[in-house]
Amino acid sequence: MAGPNINNHSYILPVQNRANTAPLTNALPEKAGQTFKFGTPVQINAGYVQAWDGATVALGILGIAESYGQNLGSNGAGAPPMPFGPIGPPGAMQTFGSVPNESSAVNIALGAPVADGRTLYVEANLDNVFEAQFDNSNGAVAADYTPTQAMIGTAAGQFGLTVDTSGQWYVDKNKTAGNAVLQIVGVNPLDGFIVNARVRFKFLLAAIQELG
Repeated sequence: MAGPNINNHSYILPVQNRANTAPLTNALPEKAGQTFKFGTPVQINAGYVQAWDGATVALGILGIAESYGQNLGSNGAGAPPMPFGPIGPPGAMQTFGSVPNESSAVNIALGAPVADGRTLYVEANLDNVFEAQFDNSNGAVAADYTPTQAMIGTAAGQFGLTVDTSGQWYVDKNKTAGNAVLQIVGVNPLDGFIVNARVRFKFLLAAIQELG
């Protein structure tokens, strides 16, 4: 049956920005009930951050989450009121996120991490470069799952993103044209052009969600 080559992809990570400094990050109040994983594309919905719906291409992606969904009871619960208010309840989490390949496990911190009602994310701007695994939601042979040199910096390397069964997102060769949100700009040098290589990409200008 055709489909992705693997079902537990690596996280989407920021790897570089144009100025060779730390990638630009931001934090905004989180929408209630979010349980997304680290590395999830996120978007703004009525002023609050939620997991990307996977379908909104035009101005659809705010960035890549650098924190886990906090499953807040109400929108922005605990977030500091503007402009300089303190962090309010819920205050802290005893466990957080998920553990790769261990569906029943949790992360337990030495001292509970603060849950401040906001999602930390790396901005989907034209300066930030991200890395994700290459795959194909409708693949059948090795070539379907393998990036090529011809994709780098060209229209042939513009693709969409798909979430796998474990909740991780990958660059999907099966999503092109009107479903494309990113441009491949390189591959991880440790991988090269292998099956399910980690590719480096920037978001397309048309897919970057603007605030305001």
